[in-house]
Amino acid sequence: MSKKDIIEYYNYTLPFYRVFYHGNTHGIHYGYWDSETKNHNEALLNTNQFLSEKALIKSDDYILDAGCGVGGSSIWLAKNHKARVAGITLSERQVKEAEKLAIENNVSDLTNFYQRDFLDSGFEDETFSVVWAIESVCYAENKKDFLQEAYRVLKKGGRLIIWDGFQCRKPKNEKEVKDLNTFCEGWALPNLADTSEFKQSLSNTGFRNIREFDVSKESYPSAKKIYKMSKWSYPLSIFFNKLRLTPNLLVKNNLSGIVQFKLIKNNLANFMVYYAEK
Repeated sequence: MSKKDIIEYYNYTLPFYRVFYHGNTHGIHYGYWDSETKNHNEALLNTNQFLSEKALIKSDDYILDAGCGVGGSSIWLAKNHKARVAGITLSERQVKEAEKLAIENNVSDLTNFYQRDFLDSGFEDETFSVVWAIESVCYAENKKDFLQEAYRVLKKGGRLIIWDGFQCRKPKNEKEVKDLNTFCEGWALPNLADTSEFKQSLSNTGFRNIREFDVSKESYPSAKKIYKMSKWSYPLSIFFNKLRLTPNLLVKNNLSGIVQFKLIKNNLANFMVYYAEK
């Protein structure tokens, strides 16, 4: 997958995510469902809460939201912790949406959004106290490139917090290989990182005090929700595509929504949180 593919995917799906998925949470990610979670929106916000607790976010932090989407986490961090946040995304359309939402949420003084690549962010060395990445590292073809850039822009003692999907074992057969490829293609992903290799890469990059948390159980209800939505929208996407009203991108996206549930259910993919310090 190229940068162009990723930009095209997020530009086209932006209104679909807004209407059918994240609502006023603006979170383009899976939710964290604990025993007290009442609904999907709460779960999406819980993800921010969970990560902010693990990363010990404070008001004097300067945070890089690497792969910020439409600014959901950036805005949440500014509103709830009064922290300064710089959000970066490849999509100019997402930047404009994030800037608009920051104004609406009265946090434009604490947030800035840029159309930049998190593999070559353009920020100076040791700029940030925290690098925050929710379901974005998966878009780096080589995850080590992301870790090296995160390490570079972090201050000494700075913290890295990552929530993402990972491949937790090798496919057993051709069907699993096909499902994995279908999933990645539908969500414009180059690949999924292997959990053990990723943890080793953190250490090799120079990070210390590395901690990992398996949040697959807490993410499972979100995976199920996406599956159910995709089951009814998949045939519709085929119908409208045949009428040339929507692109094939939407067909692949819906199919990926179906397949992702199988990958998680069959323990081929999981959700992990990684915390590390420079």
